[in-house]
Amino acid sequence: MVRLEDVAKKAGISKTTVSRVLNGDETITVTDQTRKKIMDAVNELGYKPLRRKKVKVKSYNVAMIHNDEAFKSTVDRAYYFSVRNGIEKIAIKKKINIVSVPLEYLTTIQASFDGAIILGNLSTEDYEKIRKYIQPTNVVVVGIQNPFPDEYDQVSFNTANAIEKVIDYLHSLGHELIGCLGAEEAEGIRSEDSRKVQFIKKMKSHNQYKKQWIIFGDKGISGGHELAEKLLEQSSLPTAVFVANDPTAIGVMQALQDRGMKIPEDISVIGFNGDYTTEYTYPPLTTLKINTNEMGQEAVFMLLERMKDYRTIAKKVELATNVIERQSCKDFSEVNE
Repeated sequence: MVRLEDVAKKAGISKTTVSRVLNGDETITVTDQTRKKIMDAVNELGYKPLRRKKVKVKSYNVAMIHNDEAFKSTVDRAYYFSVRNGIEKIAIKKKINIVSVPLEYLTTIQASFDGAIILGNLSTEDYEKIRKYIQPTNVVVVGIQNPFPDEYDQVSFNTANAIEKVIDYLHSLGHELIGCLGAEEAEGIRSEDSRKVQFIKKMKSHNQYKKQWIIFGDKGISGGHELAEKLLEQSSLPTAVFVANDPTAIGVMQALQDRGMKIPEDISVIGFNGDYTTEYTYPPLTTLKINTNEMGQEAVFMLLERMKDYRTIAKKVELATNVIERQSCKDFSEVNE
């Protein structure tokens, strides 16, 4: 049996070069004379290269489960679009088929899945529904609420740390009179994961808590309008407001401006999420950035570990957050000097 080494010896060329030429390696540069020597040796010796079996890359079907409102508005739901973009970016590279599954249609799904990614903070009832109709044990939750931490992986961020960054930032600008507006949070959310609870806790530690400036209601831009109107009904106003998500913050800014207030001259506003839309408000909104796109990417990597049996123990990953400083917050310390 003629071996590759015999061809290399006959042609007077290294085994590596012979192998690369015969395997059609387009990255190697050889002269026509060298290539001819190799082929002459192959023909003279009757060398027949072994055919390598093509390794079939396994593909996976993954359910991306979300509430029915998640992708109905690129403005009010920019958070979800960013997470989804991160998921799809890695899924394409890893040959993973992502199937969008709104909760409303969960009972009609008949496909089988190798894993599932759950987006957002769902109710306990929603999770029970998911466990009934989606069977795979390979599940990653993207969000701060995971009722099954011993079974499901989770990628999130540290809420307390993020709120601390927001308040520390406002303090660095000289603000002490700070309000908090936002949407009521999901059922069953833990206090350590509640933006409202963490804000109150932090403000109380500084003896700066003002109950009348803590106003929560509906989410989104329209909800922000209503919250701002309720704030303006108070006998006095804070110098700055923290709004617990960016779409609501946009609505708050619009309502305040509609009432003749200037941002940040009359009141400073800081959001939370880091949505792309915050770059285009007037003025551009300062916000606490959650790295949502990276959270989506990390969810896919974590899911692959489980689907490929690299890991069986559930784990939680928390990504860092950071304040994006723009033009909606005023340096109040200069006013007090």
